[in-house]
Amino acid sequence: MIVTIADLNTGRVSAFAAELRKPKTVELKDGDTEERKVSEATVTSHLRHLKAVARWAHNQELLPKVPKFDMPRKASGAQRMKGRPITLEEFERMIEATAGVVGENAAESWKLLLRGLWTSGLRLSECVNLRWDYTPDGLCVVLNGKQSVLAFDAGSQKSGRVQHVPLAPEAVELLEPLQRKAGFVFNPQRRNGTPMARHALKIGKTISKIGKAAGVVTDPAKKKTATAHDLRRAFGSRWSKLVMPAALKDLMRHSSIETTMTYYVQQSAQVAAAELWDVRGTTLGTNADKETAEEQKTT
Repeated sequence: MIVTIADLNTGRVSAFAAELRKPKTVELKDGDTEERKVSEATVTSHLRHLKAVARWAHNQELLPKVPKFDMPRKASGAQRMKGRPITLEEFERMIEATAGVVGENAAESWKLLLRGLWTSGLRLSECVNLRWDYTPDGLCVVLNGKQSVLAFDAGSQKSGRVQHVPLAPEAVELLEPLQRKAGFVFNPQRRNGTPMARHALKIGKTISKIGKAAGVVTDPAKKKTATAHDLRRAFGSRWSKLVMPAALKDLMRHSSIETTMTYYVQQSAQVAAAELWDVRGTTLGTNADKETAEEQKTT
């Protein structure tokens, strides 16, 4: 156990990391229990914070030596994606399951939000704060046919950049009939039909309930079901088949091209698999090819 900063050494750092990785038994709401493990990303985050403290202490001469930190290796690009892109059929199941989760009075407002996430590629916090009109540090949509854009002010997105991003055609088609002069674009409602607070975490939990009700499983091992961010992943996956990586990076507003390339890794594997089936008859010979060859031998 680390009592003071002076007790910090390589052995204790390793023991701390091992303790973080141990499965923990948690009690569920129904009284049952299950074992859960933190992700390697969580372990890395804790170790980074501890390493920063160690460096500060060393600079202040409170620690004679900075311990060695064995940081978890980053997974390959395809593994870094925490969820997966959902399919059109799965998205339609979520739409069908919406009323059962939020109630008939609020269903249409939630379906519109889901379609907005599906067609725009926005993060949930961005989508619920999307406006028809400009506000300082806000995000607004500017509809102008093929020149339609999403206008991000500095405080409205993860990167903190002022940016105009093309709005996908399907999002333009969704929003044009709904266009207003001002106000929020999406207004999810409570079961009684009254407006819900713009709390992305609470709204996200409701969308996760819809994904669960629809039976859209994104990670069987962890029993994870579809979330709002899986709709963004689906957007990226669809457009990765149509545009080059640099264009998708701008469309998704990724800070690194490596993040963008995760969509192309999956796509490349699927294309390669399809090509194997296409060339199967010419390389190995299909059953029909073999039957034709046998017939030629006997004639």
